[in-house]
Order: sequence, then C-alpha cells, then structure tokens
Amino acid sequence: MTSMDQEKLEKLKKELEKFKRGEKIEGRSRTTPLGKLFNEISNKLSAYQSQTDAVKYLYNQFTDNDVETQIDQIQMRDVVISQVLEYLVKINELSMKKKDSTIISIPLYDIRIVGDLTNIILLHGIYSIIPNDYLVPLNMRMLKNFKASKTFIKIDFEKGLFILDKILEKFTKIFESDSDLKDILLVGTGFTDILTIAVVLYSKLKTDQYLSYLDRLETLSSTYQLLSFYSILYKYSLNSGKNAQFSKYISLLLCKTLMKPNGVQSLIDLVMGLREDEDIDIAKIPYVVQILVSTRPQTCSIVQYYTNIFDQIEKMLVFIDRPLMNTVLTEIIIKIYQKNNQIIIDFLFKKIWKKLNPEIRIKNGMDDSDIVIINGVELNNAFNVCISLSRSFTSTNKEILNEFIEPILLPLWYYANYQRKSKKSHTIILNVLKNVLLLGDFDHFMNLLISNIVEYKPAWKFDTESENNLTYIKLDTNESPVSKESFILDLFDRIDFNVATLIELSEILIQSDSKYMNKILIDILNQLVNYVEISEVEIPIKRVVILKLLQFVIENFKSQIENEPISLFIFTNTYFSGYFDTCRSKLAVEDIYDESDSDDEDEYDVEISQNDELINSLLPILDILSNLTFFSEEEKIQLEKLQSMFEHNKKFISRSIAAVVDKILKVDPKQLTIKKDENNEFNVDTILKQANDPTPSIKVFALDKLTKQTMLLNDTKLQNTNNNSITTKYTITLLVSQLRNSEPFVYLNAIKNLVSLISFDKSYTNYILELYSQSKKSIDEKLRLGEVLTRFISMDGKLLTPEIIRDIVTTCINISRSNSELQEKYKDNKDVKLKMSALSILGLICFETGFGIMPYVDEIADLVQGIVNFEKDAELRRAAVVIINDIVRNDKGLEIIQKHGKKLQILLEYVAEKDQDLLVCQFANNTLAEIEESFQRKFTDNLKLK
Repeated sequence: MTSMDQEKLEKLKKELEKFKRGEKIEGRSRTTPLGKLFNEISNKLSAYQSQTDAVKYLYNQFTDNDVETQIDQIQMRDVVISQVLEYLVKINELSMKKKDSTIISIPLYDIRIVGDLTNIILLHGIYSIIPNDYLVPLNMRMLKNFKASKTFIKIDFEKGLFILDKILEKFTKIFESDSDLKDILLVGTGFTDILTIAVVLYSKLKTDQYLSYLDRLETLSSTYQLLSFYSILYKYSLNSGKNAQFSKYISLLLCKTLMKPNGVQSLIDLVMGLREDEDIDIAKIPYVVQILVSTRPQTCSIVQYYTNIFDQIEKMLVFIDRPLMNTVLTEIIIKIYQKNNQIIIDFLFKKIWKKLNPEIRIKNGMDDSDIVIINGVELNNAFNVCISLSRSFTSTNKEILNEFIEPILLPLWYYANYQRKSKKSHTIILNVLKNVLLLGDFDHFMNLLISNIVEYKPAWKFDTESENNLTYIKLDTNESPVSKESFILDLFDRIDFNVATLIELSEILIQSDSKYMNKILIDILNQLVNYVEISEVEIPIKRVVILKLLQFVIENFKSQIENEPISLFIFTNTYFSGYFDTCRSKLAVEDIYDESDSDDEDEYDVEISQNDELINSLLPILDILSNLTFFSEEEKIQLEKLQSMFEHNKKFISRSIAAVVDKILKVDPKQLTIKKDENNEFNVDTILKQANDPTPSIKVFALDKLTKQTMLLNDTKLQNTNNNSITTKYTITLLVSQLRNSEPFVYLNAIKNLVSLISFDKSYTNYILELYSQSKKSIDEKLRLGEVLTRFISMDGKLLTPEIIRDIVTTCINISRSNSELQEKYKDNKDVKLKMSALSILGLICFETGFGIMPYVDEIADLVQGIVNFEKDAELRRAAVVIINDIVRNDKGLEIIQKHGKKLQILLEYVAEKDQDLLVCQFANNTLAEIEESFQRKFTDNLKLK
C-alpha cells in the first residue's frame, strides 16, 4: 500500500469516527437528483438548530426575505410547514422502491436531514397548534439527536387547523406509498404523530373526512403499535384531567383495537413486555385481566365482546409450541374464572366441549340432523387447547380443571382408543388424561373411565379424512345391521382392546407415582362389588369388562401390588366383614323360618351364587396376600385382623377359596419380616420421576411437593425424629437445574420455591450468590438467580444478618464495577443485562436494610458516581441513579448518605440537566424531589418531637 493510499484510508477512518459521534461530515458527494435535493435542504437548514425563533429563521431561508420583514405568525408558519412538506413529498417520490433492488436510496448520513424535517413538523406544525391536553408532553418523549431548541410559539387551534389538514393529507399519502422514506418514518415517531392529528381532529370535529384518515392510518399500523400508542395517549389524557370526552374516545379506540384479530396477543405482549424480555412477571397479569374485563365498549354487547376476546384466546392456545404465551394465557383464564367462572365456561370451555363432544348439542334440544360435523382441523385445534391448558394448570387449580375436563373426559378416552386402533399417535392423548387425573379429581375421573371402558355410546363417531389423514367427527347412523354373534364378537374385541388402552394409561400413571396402582385396583374392586350387587340386564357385560380389567391389572402390575398391599388388605377386610355379616343374617333368618317356601330358597341361592362369583374373582387378590414376605407395621395389623375374621367364620368360606384362606391362616405374624416404615405421602423416587416428567404441570407439582417436604423434614424441631436423606442443598440444586427450563411455568415455579428455601435456611444465600456471580451458567439462568435474590430480599430484607448483607452488596458491586477481578475472571459478568440485575439488587437491599448498608456506603457512592460519569450505556446510568433514590426512600436514608449527600446532589443536578438520555434526566429529577421530600418529612418530624 502506497503512502498516499494510507493517507486516504486514515482520512476515511477519521470521517467515519465523526459520523459515529454525530459531527458534521464534509465532502459528501451528492450528484443524484435525490442527493442534490438533500444538499439543497441541508443548506437551508444549516443553522436553524441554533436559532431562538426557528420558524422566523426558516421562513426567511425559504422565501429569501429580509430577516426584519413583518408578517403574520400563522402565515409565516404555513409557509414553513408547506415548504417542509414539499421537501418530504419530493424525497418520497425520489425514494420509491425499485423492483428487484434491495438498496436503500436514502443514505445513512441523509437520514438526519429527514429527522430535522420531521422534527420541524412535530414542534411547529403539531405541538404548536394542538392543545396540550390532547398530546403526550414533549418532555416525556424520547427525541433522539434533537439538538434544536424545543421551544415554540403556541397558536390558536381553529386558526391553525388548515395547517394540520395539510400535514395529515401529505403524510397519509407518504405512508400509503411504497418508498424508503415511508419505511424510515414508520421506524421513528413520525407515524404516531400523524395518527395523533387524525385522532384529535376526529374527536373534536366528528367529520367523515377525518374518520377516513383515521381508518386509513390504522390499517397501515400493527395492532401492537396502536395499543401502545393509544395506551400512552389515554394515560396522559387522564393525567391532565381536563378533557374527559377525549379520554373516553381514546378508551373507545383502545377497545376497538383490542377486538382486532390479534388484539389480545398484542395487549399481552405490551403489558407483559414479551417482545423485550424472555422472562415474565406474573404480577402484571391482573392488570391484563382488568383491561379485558373492564374495557368493553358501549357499542358492543357483552356476548359480542367476550365472544371476540375468547375466540382470540382459543386461537392462541391452539399453538402448543409457545410456552411463554400459553403460561400467561392460562394465568389470565384462571384469574377471570376466579372473578366470574361463568365467563370462562360460556365463552371458552363450551366452545371446546362442542368440538370434542357434539352430543352436547343434542342435549340442548336439537335433532340429530342438526349436529355439525367437526372437521379434522377443528378437532385437532380443540385438542391442542386441551394440551395447552393441561400443561399449565396445577394441583391448586383443581376446581377449574375439573370443570373443564368433566364433559370431555370420555370423548378424549374414545379419541385415544380410536387413534390407537388407527395406528396413529395416541400417547399424547393419554398424557393429557394422565395430567388431568393426577391434578384433578382422580377418583371421580378414574371411576368414569373404568365404568365406561366400552359403554360410552355417543351419537357420533370418529373417522379419518382421506386427503390429510386427520381424524374428524361424523354422525353415527348405524346403517349396517350385524348379527347377534358378530355383535358379541366385536364387543369382546373392543373390551380386550380398550382394557389394554387403560392398562397403558395406568402404566403412565404409575411411572409418575406408584401409589396410583393401588388407587386404580381399589376402584376396580369397588365397581366389581357394585355390579355383583345390582341386578340389571346389562350388568353381566359390565361384570365381564371389570373382571377382564382386574385380570389385566394383576397380570401386568403384580410386583407393584405386592410392594404396597395395604389398600388390598383394607378392601379385603372391609368386603369379607360385610360378607360374613350377610351370611350370619341369612342363617338367622333360616332358623326363624324353617319352613320357607321353595321360591324364597331359590332367591337365596341366586344371591349366594352371585356372592360366590365375586369371591371367586377375588381369588387372585387373596393369593397375592397369602404370598407376601415383607410387611409394614400397618399391613401386619391388617393381616392379623383378616386372619381373625377367617378363623371365626370358617363355616361361611367358599370351597373355591378355602385353600388360599388356609394358606393365609398359616402365616405366623411373629415371624414376619417387617419393612422399614416410610412416609407414604412422600417418596423421593416418585418425586424425581415427576420432576423429570415432560409435562410442565406435573413437574411443577413435584417441585412444590419436594420443597414443602424438604422444609418439613429439615425443620430443627423434626431433625431428631427424621433421619431424612432429602437435604436443603439437594433440593436447591434440583430447583436451580430447572432454571434452564424453556417453560416459563417451570422456571417461575423454581424461582418461587428457591425463594422459600433460602428464606427457610438463609445459610444458602451465599451458595445462590456464588452461582449468580461465579458459575458457568448461561446469562438467562443467572438473571433468574438474580430474580431469586430480588424476591428473597423483598420478603426478608429486614431480617438479614450483617454477613448476608455484606455478601450480597459485595457481589453486586463486583459485578457492576467495570474493573473488578470478578469481571475479569467471569466474562459473563460484563454482560449489560447481568450488570443491570446486580444494580437492581443493590438498590433493593439499600432500600430494605437501611443502616445495614452503612459499612458499604463509600463503595456504593463511588460505584454510582463512576457509572453515571463514565458509563456509555444509558440503562446502566439509569440504574445507578435509581440506587440513590432507593437509599433516600428508606426511613433513615438521609442519615445513611449524609457523608456523600452534597456530592451526590451536585451529581444529580448535573445529570438532570446534561445527560443525553431523557429517562436518566427524569430519574435524576425524581431522586432530587425525593431528597427534598425526605428533608421536609425529617424537618416536620423534628418539629413534632419538640
């Protein structure tokens, strides 16, 4: 490279550095028509930013008139705004997009000129004419690179209306074009400023012309942008308190926007901040609920409004691969259900019920011919809603879960059998059934399934669409007559098939918790007893089903049953106690009526034979009990009770079970091997299985149970009675591992339980701090650990020991300080998000602990000053200023910062005036106001004491 080339390169570097700093760049070549236009505009606007009267200066620039020329203020403004609009129209024409070209026609260095033109329109064409009550205050707006004076001369609205008309007309045409200028304006605030004109003019004048402009502009915007803008406008219109009619109209626009096809999603995105942050704050959900239940426009009926809102929610729940949104939606549904359950039932649940169970329409009085066939897409979507809800409901939501699932439990069971028979995926349906059984009313739902294994006969049936292989619902016309023999064979095939499906479901349940094997077995035995005692025509078939199910269960789960036989002992003792009582009663009746007629004898024989049938079916159960080798203390007691009963009622024992009863009687209770007594309600292996379950709701159920049990068994009062292997450290480690889970439902629960545990045993605070600052965990995991610390300090801040305060403050300072050894050692600690988290925690502990931070005030003050003075990132400067506010807000705040008070006040005053970030300025002003208010409170309190 020659020395000349090197010089050119260095010169170019210097020019680029100027561009980064926002300095004027000389020597730009502008040879194209668009370039020449920008050159002309640049010359006209060259000195306007330094003028005290920008309109007058620009008028003279645009008209070449003498500066002293006297002219009407409105006319002068009209000339200036018209010329600026003309420039923007020409730029728009010259920046139209070309086909097959991705090059942006407006270069970066000329975008600033576009910004100058739009800022002139904003200040001298919009804010100077529209009354302040209709606008977001100018000092609340983030006007980047706005170096011109923000002062302007206010003119009468009526007199300036024609100027607003011109702005609205020209900009609407620009926004409806396909140009690079339009794209630039849409990125900035230009669009919302023009939308403001349309909103204000229509609200004041109510003409079709302005309504048309409003509709055209709304069509060009996203629902999210409209909700964001209207929310801000509504907030400031309320704050002004001077224009209730305008506030009411903005509220109507908000409602209308909310009812757009993606209105609810946009509202959730906006309020929960989902577009900016992966983590969610559940505390914001009640605000979303409040908006949804209280924003109905008067022009819309309750039915129309809620139908619209829950149509949107249903469509969002169809997407099962959006866990973040579905977690929020489920929480919203729960909150609304708690306020008014009928809203959820009528406008959400019934829609799903009608798609999964069309029979409900018959119950409402419609004829079979009126039933609408549910196509494959509708059925699939309805089932996806079931997946989304069952994944997010917890055991604390049992009421709403039971309400939702009861009408569709059997259709889902029918659906699972059809999918399995058709060789389609059916395990996902069984997993949904597993979730609702574990988290809902297990006994009721399992009894429904057992009693309807083959008995569920809706007026419709499933079939498969030939074009896409999706399952759909069609009417069951029963057009093909079959012989009795074929019907019986088909019935027995269905019994075998459906029983096998229930066994598969049972296996999934037992994988989650082995205790459900006993529950299922007892439910089966109870139904068997019921069917023997009831005399109905169809009962024999039901008895066959139950016997088949009992056979399958014993064959498949014999080892699990033998491992926990207590329920079998209880059932057997209960049943035989009743059976022997009945036999003794019958015997007593015979003694009284020795000459009973033959019909009575026949009836008695039937009853005995039915009981014998049941006893015969219990033979496998008795066989299991006779072969047990290990007993718990409770099982030993139940065995002795059973032996005593058999011993005293030998004459009533059927020949079919006599041998196995003798075997039971020969068991010597004194020679039994007694199992170690365990807590039946809590099993570590079971909890770990559930914690590894892919379903979020089951995982959360397990983590909650583990946390509660850990605190119970590690309580100092119980440590001498429980030699428990579950330590607090073990549970904390397991919960920390869940922070990397992609499901918000899971990691938010892990955060909650971690807070409970370190609050229970504060000695683990340092362990969390080490993971937060010194581990190799991802940024997301560290931020979630930061949330654990934040919630912990909020809950227990006033109870923290000096050692814990020291560890938290030191860790946060080391993460936040740019030259700390901690940052050098762990590169993740340089991440702005982690620094923000540390500063937030530091501010919170300053507020909560008061004098507890006194030993560290010097370090904190140095940290704040260093960040405010030298940190380039505006968010970090904001956080540093907030720390001062947090200290001052404490009751003893002034005493805490007394040594540094003057220095910090000077810093805040400088920042409030000079910082380039408006929020930093605002936070500094707020802190200064807080200091002044604290002084006043202190002064007043001192006077009262005197």
